[in-house]
Amino acid sequence: MNEKSIVQYAEVEQPFGSEPPLVHCPICGEAPLKENEIVPCKHLSFIFVGEVCEFEYKSDQFKEKISQINEDEISLDTLKGLLEKVGFGNEMLAIDITHGGMACGPVWFTDVYGFDYKTLGSS
Repeated sequence: MNEKSIVQYAEVEQPFGSEPPLVHCPICGEAPLKENEIVPCKHLSFIFVGEVCEFEYKSDQFKEKISQINEDEISLDTLKGLLEKVGFGNEMLAIDITHGGMACGPVWFTDVYGFDYKTLGSS
């Protein structure tokens, strides 16, 4: 395995009790979530919600790449390997953000945002 075949995977854990994260695209600076509505930029490939182990958003290109994968088998633990298995390499930046707060006790959530640097050359 060479470094070009390895997905860039950044794990961020916010301090307990912090406001939920406001993620922005590292390429264009746009926020993919605005007032709890998904407004994707052209660089956003996916949003994976760890609490339910489902993709909340998938770009058309991402849907095509993972079309042969059984999505019921995808979890936070298997996501990085899945991205590499379907052919993503270092052009994919997956930002894994864990944040927590109080409900009926402490709760933690992890969401993963995938940004595709191959979209830089597209118009």
